[in-house]
Amino acid sequence: MPYVAFRIIHYYQGHKMKGVALTAARLIDYCSAAASYKQRLAALLAVPTDLIEELYREIDGSSWFKEILQKKGVKKRYFDLSMFSPLRAPLLYVLCRIAQPEKAVETGVAEGFSSSFILAALEKNNRGRLYSIDLPNQPGQVLTGKASTGWLIPAQLKQRWSLTLGSSREKLPGLLEELGGIDIFYHDSDHSYENMMFEFRAALPKLSDGGFIVSDDITDNRAFDDFCALLQCRREKFFKFGVIKYRMPYHD
Repeated sequence: MPYVAFRIIHYYQGHKMKGVALTAARLIDYCSAAASYKQRLAALLAVPTDLIEELYREIDGSSWFKEILQKKGVKKRYFDLSMFSPLRAPLLYVLCRIAQPEKAVETGVAEGFSSSFILAALEKNNRGRLYSIDLPNQPGQVLTGKASTGWLIPAQLKQRWSLTLGSSREKLPGLLEELGGIDIFYHDSDHSYENMMFEFRAALPKLSDGGFIVSDDITDNRAFDDFCALLQCRREKFFKFGVIKYRMPYHD
């Protein structure tokens, strides 16, 4: 645990965390999540902890993961707040491996970290498709040089990927209507309170029974907490990551 605390402090100092201060409460919250995430994820998904651990090991031994590390020029994966943290993109892989979704929708792609982990899980499952919406070059997600949306995604995973460019406000309602129903919705676009609530509310009526709403950066505001307060569903918070397991019926 002291090493985890060291890594998180180092990450805050290096990345400035978008101006968010590292308080003692935040440090304790993160260390608590780091200590218990496998057990809490297993409980949420109603599977043994051993399976959760096995699926995390799948990531480390995969060729697609090594390709992403190479593209980013990263030699080691640390337990910090980067997308390599087990509490972020790898958690999506584990979730999708267990949930076996047919239709997953994602808002916010940027380099394609999260997309890669979702697509890798779908490929391993041999089923499912990811539908992504991205508005390129938003603050904090500017692609440099010749990089394009999703440039990190390994080529062999893109056969299960559909990308729509534009804002989620404009594109999400139509996509959800076209798909009819979805199994997983993942928010990682504009993290304003208003946009997060808009996306959660848009996705909920299309979510299958037992489906999941997942959100990154839930510590930016109270949108995830307020939305959870409207639902009587199981949910877990993994510091910056939130996961809701939806059960019908829900009436607004």
